[in-house]
Amino acid sequence: MKKIVFIIFMPLFVFSQQLTIKKLTDEVNSKNAEFNFMQYNDTVAFYTVARELNGKFISEIFELNLVNDLWNNKQLSKYNLPSKHLANITFLDSSFTLFSLIDEDTISSIVLYNNDKIDKYVKIPNLNFNSTYNTQPFITEYNNQKVLYFVSDRKGGYGGLDIWLSMIDKNGNFGIPINAGVYINSEADEITPFYNVHDEALYFSSNRLDGKGNFDIYKSYGALNLWQEPHNMISMNSQKDDLYLTFFDSSNGFFSSNREGSTYSNSEYCCNDIYSFKYSGEIVSKSINPEIMDYLPLNLFFHNDEPDSSTSSALTSMTYKEAYISYFKLKNLYSSKNMEANFFFSNILQANFNSLNRLLDLLFIELNNGKSFELQITGYASPLHNIKYNKNLSRRRISSFINYLTQYNNGNFSKYILTKKLIINEVSFGESNSSNYVSDDINDKKNSIYSIDAMLERKIQIVDLILK
Repeated sequence: MKKIVFIIFMPLFVFSQQLTIKKLTDEVNSKNAEFNFMQYNDTVAFYTVARELNGKFISEIFELNLVNDLWNNKQLSKYNLPSKHLANITFLDSSFTLFSLIDEDTISSIVLYNNDKIDKYVKIPNLNFNSTYNTQPFITEYNNQKVLYFVSDRKGGYGGLDIWLSMIDKNGNFGIPINAGVYINSEADEITPFYNVHDEALYFSSNRLDGKGNFDIYKSYGALNLWQEPHNMISMNSQKDDLYLTFFDSSNGFFSSNREGSTYSNSEYCCNDIYSFKYSGEIVSKSINPEIMDYLPLNLFFHNDEPDSSTSSALTSMTYKEAYISYFKLKNLYSSKNMEANFFFSNILQANFNSLNRLLDLLFIELNNGKSFELQITGYASPLHNIKYNKNLSRRRISSFINYLTQYNNGNFSKYILTKKLIINEVSFGESNSSNYVSDDINDKKNSIYSIDAMLERKIQIVDLILK
């Protein structure tokens, strides 16, 4: 995780030369709540305003125009429906738009609006159920297939509010919702999903315990419901709520926050303002090649009970490369048990091994240039077997990585480890962080070995690289 030096100016916040955050003008922001800012094209954007009007709550979609680099001409959007509370606009295509619609009983539903037929909308089948809360739709594409991400408190989740997805077929039908998985969702609330096609990452907000504030913005690489462990966007977040991150292109976007400097009143419907951000591509000189940090955190995965399933030792003579090869040879077996496994093997397991080798190549260059580092590694296991065994299993997995490291590049890393130019800090979690959705019954192989949740738990994580 990158270490950021904070330099603060008001109302412009510069967290590093990489990232510039700026509060939008009073034409956009008010004493009410503004959120879900979506730039539609080079000159048009939409966002939601929630406010109190004549003693009643009202939520509406507004439209803006970009003129001379400023957002102006604020006006109610044509997409608003009379006497309806709307929020969270997203576009399926030129003919159909999606919203969150709040009923009189405060139940939120996701609706499909026909742009060609004024006031014509339907609650989308498969998504909305009585007494369930469904909100914050976002439409994107993956492999030329449209996908809807949304937030719901429906059964089958991991906590209060979870992120779900629905595949949309060529006829515009929405598939049965699929939970985004244990790495995205937690026992806390996960909200405001946005999939960025430019870096193929899912951005969302969560109030989980490891956050910097209340709701923090997180980022995870992957696709559909197969994600790596997310990391906190520390440079983006404040000690308040940071929500609704969206990208317009590869380096520019928006989010909503009630951080210090936001405009607010004492009303119930207040406080969040719209902020823009820009990644300039200028890197603060930290004496670390920034490409290295792009690979962190990095997860390396293992087959069940590997390496060295026959031992209870905390050490192994195997290398991670050997464990990886033996695991990858089981691709067809896993795919026969779980159709999602094929994607995991090709796009996560294999891709992460390739990233590991690139990371080590870059790290060796840095060490060879005279720098010193601490490498932080954590190990994990699924809940099969007992606690002590799983603790040693996760240590054994870390041991296989160290073996691979010491042999990599003709063994040239060894001298840096011996001279303490490279210090490896290990933490073994065993099964302590395992998901409730992974079975501890060896006879239930579907959920204890071959499920995606189980596959994602059997890992080590290269967490961080710290310049000494």
